[in-house]
This record gives sequence, structure tokens and C-alpha cells, in this order.
Amino acid sequence: MNAPLALDREGWLTEAAGFILDDLIMPHASQARPDYRVSIGFPSGRTSRKTLAVCLASHVSADGTNEIFVTPMIDDSLVILDALAHELIHAVDDCQHGHRGPFARIARAIGLEGPLTHTTAGETLTAQLAEYVNLLGPIPHARVDLAARPKAGTRMIKCQCSACGFTFRTSAKWIEQMTSRQCNVCGRFDIQTSV
Repeated sequence: MNAPLALDREGWLTEAAGFILDDLIMPHASQARPDYRVSIGFPSGRTSRKTLAVCLASHVSADGTNEIFVTPMIDDSLVILDALAHELIHAVDDCQHGHRGPFARIARAIGLEGPLTHTTAGETLTAQLAEYVNLLGPIPHARVDLAARPKAGTRMIKCQCSACGFTFRTSAKWIEQMTSRQCNVCGRFDIQTSV
């Protein structure tokens, strides 16, 4: 178990996935070691905090590789490895049995606990995952907070007649092309604009 010196987050995930597969999962698997890629990204369009990671079956990828995506909304290295272990079991099974059969057997054998649809690492597995974090260092990633995004503003400009109160919104392009500021309701020339 030798870790490279400088890793980006995908490199970190790939190294950690190799350790988890070789040390923990493959000794309990009857299937061959899968081809896989691990990335940070929103799992299948999901932005829920409940979905930490997802594994896509090999037939989804053009080159027949299992694709694993870990949400960018977490940055706790142990939580990420816990979710990664779960998804790597899906990759070994190529997502064929969901959370039953081979998945359930391997998950319990490596120390995943709780409901099989939302497992968490037990004490022994957590200790093993912590060793990987000690070896690799913390994941070089900062949590993404979607709530911090600015709300998209409107591009439409509010127009209002100061005489009668009639309001409408239009684009700057149409305001520039207005030949007069005459209100279509009351006929006065009192149309004012604001954002």
C-alpha cells in the first residue's frame, strides 16, 4: 500500500478505490475485478444530500466501464470512503442484483451496517478506512454548497405607467426600440422602467 505524493481529488478517489477493492471487497467476491472510474460529480442529476454516491452499470458507459460518482456536497474523507465502498460493491456486481444477493453478502462481509440501501461503515470498517485516509491524507476537495449560489435574476425589465399604474415586463432590446413611452392603457406618455 504505497500512496503517490500529489493527488487531485479523482486521483485520490481512484487510489482509495483500489485499496478498498483489493483489500476488502475482492477477497469476498466471486466476480472478476471490475473496470471502473471514480469522479466527483452529481450522481445521475441528483442534488439531494441523501445521495452520497452512485454507481452506473458498465452498459451505460461507451467503453463498458462502471462509472462511480461521489457528490461534491461532502468533503469528509471517511464519509466519502464509506459511500465509495458501497458503490464499489455495485461495480463488482455490475449493478445486476441491486442491494440483494452478492451485494448483500459482500456488504456484510466487509462491515457495512444498516439498511442495505443506505449502509454505513461499522467500527472495524471505519478503522480500516481511516488507515487509508492516514495514508492518502484528506481528500483534496472542498464541499460545494448549492444554497450559496446566487439566485438567478430576471433579465426582463419592469415598465410601469406612472399615471395609471399599468405594468408589464420586456427585454432591453424592445425598450430600445420603443419610439415613444406612451401607455397603451391610458394613452399618456408616462412609462417608466426599472429592473
